[in-house]
Amino acid sequence: MTSTHARVGTVLFSLVVVAASVVGGIGTVAAASDSTADVTLTVTVVDESGDPIDDAELSATWSGGGPVNATTAGNGKAFIDVPEGADVTIATNHTEYVRNNEYAVADASERDVTIEMARKGKATVVVRNGTGPVPDAVARLTHDGSRVTVDRTNADGELVTGDIEQGEYTLLAYKEGYLRNETTFTVDGDVTKAIHITQDSRLVTFRVDDDHFEPPRALNNVNVTIPSVVDVTTQGTGAVTVSIPVNDEYDVTFEKDGYQSVTRTLTVSEAQTSMNASIRRTPALSAETINEQIVVNGTTVVTVTDEYGDRVANATVGLDGQSVTETGPDGVARVDITTVGNHTITATKNGLETSVVVTGVRPAPDETPTAIPTATPTATATPAATDATTTDSGDGGPGFGVAAALAALFALVAARRRR
Repeated sequence: MTSTHARVGTVLFSLVVVAASVVGGIGTVAAASDSTADVTLTVTVVDESGDPIDDAELSATWSGGGPVNATTAGNGKAFIDVPEGADVTIATNHTEYVRNNEYAVADASERDVTIEMARKGKATVVVRNGTGPVPDAVARLTHDGSRVTVDRTNADGELVTGDIEQGEYTLLAYKEGYLRNETTFTVDGDVTKAIHITQDSRLVTFRVDDDHFEPPRALNNVNVTIPSVVDVTTQGTGAVTVSIPVNDEYDVTFEKDGYQSVTRTLTVSEAQTSMNASIRRTPALSAETINEQIVVNGTTVVTVTDEYGDRVANATVGLDGQSVTETGPDGVARVDITTVGNHTITATKNGLETSVVVTGVRPAPDETPTAIPTATPTATATPAATDATTTDSGDGGPGFGVAAALAALFALVAARRRR
């Protein structure tokens, strides 16, 4: 028989096992959600002299995780747990000190990390030209080789930084159409720095050719345009040179009648430069026949050429809306004309089409003279003598007729009688 104490012990043991199972289940879920072990970064924050800074607020983040926050103690130290192997970024914040950039820890492991902060400062940059402030100018500040800020000036030509480290800075200022200018200055509190920039231009040479040919052929009379800046035309050498404002990027369009226009991007810095562009004729087809009139049941020869006059092979040739053949390698096709009237011959290829009209005509009639039929003989009265003296010219010519012959005969007879 089991004692009461034994039964109580069994129940307690069972509860412990159940509780352990539940706790074990929860631990397994947590491990599944974060299978990477944590490591501790021992962070020390110091000033430029290496002295510890207390009350510095730290915030650590990494890809897909964080933030983990901590505050440094009197010795400038704080501990941050992060995933092992993670690339961690630590942001800092303090009432008197600042860092221009966040601190990066690559491939985190158990280690000591020292983060340096500097006294706070602030800078107001003023960009001017010869007549006053320059709004929308670019102002870039770098410190110890690292970019701190880059932004455009406001309507008053000013750029005001946030809190930045005190120290030496390099200031670069420019604007589209202006030369760059660079200077250095010291930020040792709240300071103002003015910088001047000047408008200028540089020569740019544009060269345009048609690269259908080998070598490419220079093209004159090509219109080169940059909206509101340039509108010029290439000369006989296919080139033109023009002055364009510096430090800007432009969309340049090249156009010529019968050619496809091309737009390219040009960057003009502070040195003379050039741009080469190639354009080609607008794709087109042309068709021509040997003659415009074709005797029905005859064949016409069609030649198909492209925009350069080169013959086009494998163009589909149609007659009155029906495909009938294709051009051969020589760009030639033969089309039969079987009916009288106008016929449209088309040629198509690659979405292009052209046409030509020919006329089918009837064969010409036989023009050989027809033989004159022989008249049937019939009995007729003896014609009366005709007076032929009307053509007598008196010079023994064609006018000598029957009367003259008779006169001569009578004279001969009279002479014989006198004998």
